[in-house]
Amino acid sequence: MRLLSAALCTTVAAALLASCSGGSSPSSSLVPGGSTGVGQMGQHHGMPLTTIPKKFLPTRWDGKLHGKKAPAAEVRGQYAAEFYVTSGNVLGYPKNNSGNGPPVCTLSTGSNVNNVGVDTKGILMVPDAFDGLLLFGPGMCGAPLGTISDVYGQASDAAALDAQNGTIVVGNITGGSADGVVTCTLASDTCTPLFSPGQIENAGVAMDKAGNCYVDGLNESDIGTLWMFPGCTGTGQVVSGFTQPFFGGIDIDNQGNLIAISLFNSSFSTPSQATVYSGCATGTCTLKGGPFALFGESVFGHLGRQNERFVAGDPEFGQQDIYAYTGHGTGLTYLYSFNNGLSASGLTEAAAYSPSSQSK
Repeated sequence: MRLLSAALCTTVAAALLASCSGGSSPSSSLVPGGSTGVGQMGQHHGMPLTTIPKKFLPTRWDGKLHGKKAPAAEVRGQYAAEFYVTSGNVLGYPKNNSGNGPPVCTLSTGSNVNNVGVDTKGILMVPDAFDGLLLFGPGMCGAPLGTISDVYGQASDAAALDAQNGTIVVGNITGGSADGVVTCTLASDTCTPLFSPGQIENAGVAMDKAGNCYVDGLNESDIGTLWMFPGCTGTGQVVSGFTQPFFGGIDIDNQGNLIAISLFNSSFSTPSQATVYSGCATGTCTLKGGPFALFGESVFGHLGRQNERFVAGDPEFGQQDIYAYTGHGTGLTYLYSFNNGLSASGLTEAAAYSPSSQSK
């Protein structure tokens, strides 16, 4: 399926799909007025991309909270980020933000942040397009720890068990099979590309407790595909049994189950959907729960430390949608949303709890 014609690939003033070559996949869209891209790289490879295709960019935001407001019992932090916002673009909230209160802290990393990641110690990872991977913490909106240069593409997602001292896996939305996924370390300030056979675009990345890396992307047939890299090295293998209409963010729960968002549902429309799989570390995923219809349009989401909640960014309404995650993935139930400090015009894709799920 093709969302936009090849002619749109010459239009820089509007959001359009990545990969302007003939037969391009229904992938990410080009964003005007993005980062200057100097950062750690000096120069970038092109304009920054958002993972939301133009057809699905928000057009009907009214400033109101859609869905339910959190019950009083849900008071306890989590992060959101807005792609188009240049200052105060990463926002920290109390966990579950029951009263739809304002952010308790903000960070200014510049525009073009698709998603953020948090490790098991509460270190925040902000993949900032062509300006590299920024690290903060510990604690909500913590002090800067450093920036890692990523010369392989546009950093769009990151995951780690110990971001400050260990390996970080980074997804580059602009990267192809040879550099769409990289591993980086803060100590070396370098990244190493991993090879994903047949990969055209990628969105979400994850790391399990054994140190294996995963990437959810599109294959050559425009189908959502999961690749696994044992030990986060070498060449990735396509994981069988993983069936998703499109790409999206992924996370791993404390039982080793993998939850994957697909931006589009089986009808190639929204609302988005999430599916839970078991056994993916073996090279073969088994359906555990879902697909579950999400409240709105989402591409990224993360589990909380105790795996009792799942949060997804909702760019359609400019808010964060909270779900109950039950039965280690056999159930996913929409609970409420919050939007204080956010807007659909800012493109709210990112969502993560701090600290992250204690993956297995």
